[in-house]
Amino acid sequence: MQITRTELDALAARHRLTPEAIGTMLDFAHARPDAAELHRFVGKLLKLSAVLSLGAGLVFFVAANWDAFISAGALLALFGQTYQTGADVYELFLTWALLGLPLVFAAQWSVVWAAWALVLNVALLIFCSARPEAGWLWAVFGGFGLGMPQLLTGAMFVNLVLWLAGLVAARTQWAHVAPQWLCRLMLAGAVAFGTGAGVFAIIGSPRAYASLADPLVVLIVLGLLAGIALHTLRRRIDVFPLAASLIVLSSSVIGWHASVDNVLGKSFMLAAWLVACSAVSGQLLMKAVRTWRNPEALG
Repeated sequence: MQITRTELDALAARHRLTPEAIGTMLDFAHARPDAAELHRFVGKLLKLSAVLSLGAGLVFFVAANWDAFISAGALLALFGQTYQTGADVYELFLTWALLGLPLVFAAQWSVVWAAWALVLNVALLIFCSARPEAGWLWAVFGGFGLGMPQLLTGAMFVNLVLWLAGLVAARTQWAHVAPQWLCRLMLAGAVAFGTGAGVFAIIGSPRAYASLADPLVVLIVLGLLAGIALHTLRRRIDVFPLAASLIVLSSSVIGWHASVDNVLGKSFMLAAWLVACSAVSGQLLMKAVRTWRNPEALG
């Protein structure tokens, strides 16, 4: 069984090893990067530099040839006008995500997938929060009378599908494009959208979009969070987004539905609840992390 660098660092910190002892331990465990690992790191660094250089070159090329670059100028002016007026802004990011998908597949790099997911989530966030009630995406979902909680729940499912796709890809030949940090990013996006859906369902949707389906949204979000918690606890990976989500949801219930009429009393109750929840969740999470890193602590 090969010891990871994280476990070696924890061992050195636990026994307070000297720098000389740490160097000897790393040499004995063959934990220092070899020539092949350095080659891979330099390759990734050069890829990132190439992408950034290409992007900068494109920007300066368009800027320097704005008067002669008619087609690009008109296209960018169209998107710029759309962005400035606030009309159907989500379509800009959604179009970027759709057009960039073939390039992302061709790149076969996890960093590019993370950037693509960020653009997609920006499109979903703008669509859910602004409710433009225009554009082709709204033409598809506008007829269902969906409120803010339902739209955010849909965005949560999109991120959950991406998370599950990453977990499946990690067991195949595409494992190099689905590292653990990328799956965690998708999971964090799902939890963030789910938390927002639960909050709006608890406090009521703005603009009179509240509906009888809001309690169902809360149950769906809690059920999905419970399923994610069981999965992460079984695999022994971090669950801090779930703890933060539960704290936000419970605080929304107390802050919005507490029977205390006094604002000062409600604020004190909410502050006490936040302090208690943060302390308890922090203690439990740190205990879980120490147990995962040092299984002998169970004994």
